[in-house]
Amino acid sequence: EKLYATNAGGIISPEGVSERNQVRIDLNEYVRSEMSTQPPNEIGLTVHWLAVDGIQPNVPQNPPLQETAAMVGGPGGRIVHRVLDDDDENEGSKRINNGYGRKGAASASTAIRTTTASPSGVSIRQLLPRLLSEELQLYFTRITIAVERGTMDQQAAALASVAKDAGTQELVPFFSRFVSRQILEMVGKTDTCRTLVRLADALISNPNLHLGLHLHQMLPALITCVVARRLSSRPFDDHWGLREEAARTLVKACNAFGDQYTALKARVIKTLCEAMSPDKPLSTQYGGMAGLSLFGPKTVDAFILPLAKGNWEKWEKALESQGYNNSADFERRFEIQQCQHALLNALGIFMRNVSLKEQAERLRADAFVDVFGEKLIPLQATFDDEGAMTDGAGSSDSLMSLGYSSCIL
Repeated sequence: EKLYATNAGGIISPEGVSERNQVRIDLNEYVRSEMSTQPPNEIGLTVHWLAVDGIQPNVPQNPPLQETAAMVGGPGGRIVHRVLDDDDENEGSKRINNGYGRKGAASASTAIRTTTASPSGVSIRQLLPRLLSEELQLYFTRITIAVERGTMDQQAAALASVAKDAGTQELVPFFSRFVSRQILEMVGKTDTCRTLVRLADALISNPNLHLGLHLHQMLPALITCVVARRLSSRPFDDHWGLREEAARTLVKACNAFGDQYTALKARVIKTLCEAMSPDKPLSTQYGGMAGLSLFGPKTVDAFILPLAKGNWEKWEKALESQGYNNSADFERRFEIQQCQHALLNALGIFMRNVSLKEQAERLRADAFVDVFGEKLIPLQATFDDEGAMTDGAGSSDSLMSLGYSSCIL
């Protein structure tokens, strides 16, 4: 129909009314067409990727790449954010990660450092894994200095503090790395390694710390102190005590985290069994026996008893053939005697913690008496009048009940 309006500028009708044609608009097409101006949206939240594999994606929600390129001073540049790795540490933060002095502790307060890789033009903004407070920096410095060069009283106070203090969880990765690296660097210095082993023991003993994610750093160092071929540059140095102390700390870690990591104890026992191989040095065999015996009588029964008779006979023959000509002969004899002592200690752990019936089932009395003789008497547990086992040394009567009468001459 014609549209009539007054003064519309169209055709003038005889009646003085203007007329013009009106174009029809399809509302459905209008809604589907792109509008030149978008209507405002309601306030809400949306999700988008800030970074993918450390690289900022080019999405509308993120700043344009031209702006980020201008920030790094070059066209087409990208900013990659990643946590600082072990091998990427600069010299300023190396001492805190290695576990040294005040300079290392102060460097931990540096938050962000930026470097540019020239081949790809990618700028890397490195973030330190921990931002330590000044109190924690000072605490770490004092503990490491006391461990490295403190007096015995200072070391005892530092270890006691580590074993019971709460609120030092942020220092766990630094202490773990300090222990592992220092032990590997100080192999040959028995006293220093023993102090570092005690520091590891204090960390494991602290109920307020969670060491599960850092065991992979400390356990290899502890195993090294147990089964390494040589832990001292001096032949008659007391590295045997260091092996026993490291073995106790290793077993404590297995008992503390064995439920959380079910394969931990089995892997440690396998390593110690490999150390008892006949082709290994005597010092390594000693560490293997010392470590396995601390796991209890069942471990001794499974892994040490089958080898006890053969090893003892071999060591006795070596002692008979070994001379007294030089210091090497004396060292060899001393090593054999230490291995014999470790084997007798393992047998004592088994015999004092199982009943007479279990001993009779597991031990071949005649064979063990012929090989060990009267050395088995102090290892046998005693029983009171009510049949309860006591911790005292064994007597000949208890050994005779097992068929050991032939060893009483």
